[in-house]
Amino acid sequence: MTVELTQSGRGSRHVVVGVIGLVLFLLAGAGGFAVASGYRGQDTKYCGHECVPGLKIGTVVEALQGQGHTCADKRQIWSCELKIGKVRFEADLFRVANVTDFYEYIGKVEARIVNPDSTTAAAGLDYMSWFATLPHRDDPSTAKKVGGWLAEQITGDGDVTYVLDWEYTLEREQNTRSVELTMKRRY
Repeated sequence: MTVELTQSGRGSRHVVVGVIGLVLFLLAGAGGFAVASGYRGQDTKYCGHECVPGLKIGTVVEALQGQGHTCADKRQIWSCELKIGKVRFEADLFRVANVTDFYEYIGKVEARIVNPDSTTAAAGLDYMSWFATLPHRDDPSTAKKVGGWLAEQITGDGDVTYVLDWEYTLEREQNTRSVELTMKRRY
């Protein structure tokens, strides 16, 4: 017996594959967050006001690679990308450049969602929230505050806000639905 996909069957197949990929991505995100938050107890070095304390870039890169991202070390930054259909999830993790002892720590994060659509809206918010809460992973009330602000800004026009010692900026590219979150230490 031969089964042939019709044109509408192919479209449905792409939607089903996209939805399955999205569900797997969302489930994987929770696992990645658990990896990053649980690692803090093992690395007790404190890097002062230069970086995300107690969390090395390698830990975050491993969590992203475990969720399907392709990552490349570009000396001062690690760049990671995951494609799901036409949508790209991208992250640049900037090393702390001025403090030799803390070169493997994160000083700044830029996370982007390129070409989002209605089926990736929830994944986009989860993706951005995961990065935004990294500095506050041991403080649930602050993490909740950051997540709430981010959800509000993604549905709004974007804005800048300060949470403790971190500055968050959410920007949209002109004439697209692409969104970028920049998170850096506020001095």
